[in-house]
Formats: sequence, structure tokens, C-alpha cells
Amino acid sequence: MSKKTKERRQVRQQAQKRKNMIIGIGILVAVIGFGTLLFLTTRNAAEIITFPDIHGMSFTGDGEQLRLPVHTGLVSYSNGTWSRPDLPINDYMGYSGTSDGFFSSGHPGVGSSLVNPIGLVKSDDAGATIQTINFLGETDFHVMGASYFEDTVYVLNPAPNSLLSAGLHYSLDGGETWTTAQANGISSQPIQLAVHPSDSSIVAFATQSGLYISEDFGDSFDLIDDENVATAVRFDPDGKRLIYGYQWLYEYNLETEEITPFSSVPDIQTDQAILYTDINPERDEIAIATSNRDIFISQNNGDSWIQIGEDGVSIN
Repeated sequence: MSKKTKERRQVRQQAQKRKNMIIGIGILVAVIGFGTLLFLTTRNAAEIITFPDIHGMSFTGDGEQLRLPVHTGLVSYSNGTWSRPDLPINDYMGYSGTSDGFFSSGHPGVGSSLVNPIGLVKSDDAGATIQTINFLGETDFHVMGASYFEDTVYVLNPAPNSLLSAGLHYSLDGGETWTTAQANGISSQPIQLAVHPSDSSIVAFATQSGLYISEDFGDSFDLIDDENVATAVRFDPDGKRLIYGYQWLYEYNLETEEITPFSSVPDIQTDQAILYTDINPERDEIAIATSNRDIFISQNNGDSWIQIGEDGVSIN
């Protein structure tokens, strides 16, 4: 082989090496870019949501989302993933979900034009807009409840305001006009209040003395269960039962008046309590939130549970 032939071969080999190197670098850049995109997409899809406090919970009327009001507005859990919906930010207190939204009280959040406290407010579009009903700048109701399908609201007023004395009151027209309830028979301070979804005369109190129910618009209450402390209570949207409990959950059948303990509950620490519970109107799902800001959901009516929040941090 001549010297010139060898030189031409070496030049071709070096050129091929440079070409291969360029191709390799291009592939590497593409892989890194795709990996970065995949990482960012996954990271965005699995956004970490924090809830420094929890002031209630409710499933949306279509059963697709579990909503929680926290200090920084509403957060949502759906199909295994948490998100923060683009909704008005308020610190909702006394939050009570309805079929199309919620009733609530509380304080204005970042960017809100509402006066503090926000009094009684309502949303009938799942939180997209907020209507002020009454008591703006007067009262922050912490213990209140609303009927899931009717326009009935009950409030435990902590102090006299322009319309109400201290004590239990109810409205059948969404908070415009009010009637005082006598609340006879209650022997301990109510912790939480629940209203029947379609019968406005039926209301329940969770208390340290147990579960109380009234069937006369809150004028008189009967102690249904005095063996178990109740810190959380919620009627099933079907109106046939209510769920209540403290560190265990119980079902009260309104037709048979029987009390049945759940077959299982998540592990609740001895110094913690179940603060909120809700029942999906469309399928056999039950959710609970504890005082430690742990959140669990059951997809088989309480037979087993999945943890979706721990110590105020979401689990996707």
C-alpha cells in the first residue's frame, strides 16, 4: 500500500470518528433532554400539597373529587393525585359541602376583597365564585352544617350579632332568614354539627358525651350513643345513615336505629382523633381526616383504607 493511500485511509477514519462522536453527543443530549422533560412532567403531575390545618372535607357532587378547606384555600384529591384548584383563596371555617358547592365561614385569604370575618358565605359552583349571605365583618362560625341537597343551614353562634343571639339557629332559605332552636337535651359542648341531606328537621351533634340527634329542627335532642365520644359526624347523601366517631367509626341507621361499628379503621394514634369524615355520593368511598392531619380514603365502604396524606403533606 502506498503512502498516499494510507494517508487517505487515516483521514477517512478520523472523519468517521468525528461523525460518530457528533452522533453520540446528539443522542446523549436528546436522552438528557427527554429525561429532564419526563422528570419535570412527573414532578408537576405529582405536586406536593401541604395543609397546615384542615377545616372540613367533602366530595364534589359528581363524586370525582375530594375537597379539603385549608388555611390557604381549597385543595383537591382525584384519581390518586392531589392538586390545588385555581379557586378563590379564603381560610374557610365551619365548611360544609353540598351537592353543588358548600356553605362556610372563616377569614379572607390572599387577594380576597372580603371583610374579616367573612360571615356566612356560599358557593353553588364548586368554589369558583363565593356569595356573601350574611354576617360579613361580624361572625366567624366554627360549628355549622348544611343540608347536602336542601338550602338549609344550622349555625352554633358563639356570640350575639346583628341578627342572632348566642346559641343554635337554623335557616331554611340559605341564610337569609333565621329561627332560633332551643337545643334542649344537650349536656356537653358540641364539637361538630351535621344536617340531614334532604330532611331539614334532622340535625346531629358530635360531642364529648356522645352522639345527639334532633328531629324537630334542633329544639330537642336525644342521646343516641353515650358510650363513644364523637368528634366527627356526617350524614350519608342517601339520607339513610350517618357516620360518626372519635378514634373508631360507627354507622347509625336512621331507619332501624341500629349502631354498627366499622369493620376496620386506619391506625389512629392514642392522642389523636378523627376530626372530619365524608361519604362519596356516587360510589362506596369514605374519607377521614385526623387531628394529626393524616388523611385516609376507603374505596370499599370502610373495609380497607389507603393513606393519602400524612402529617399535613399529601401522598400521591
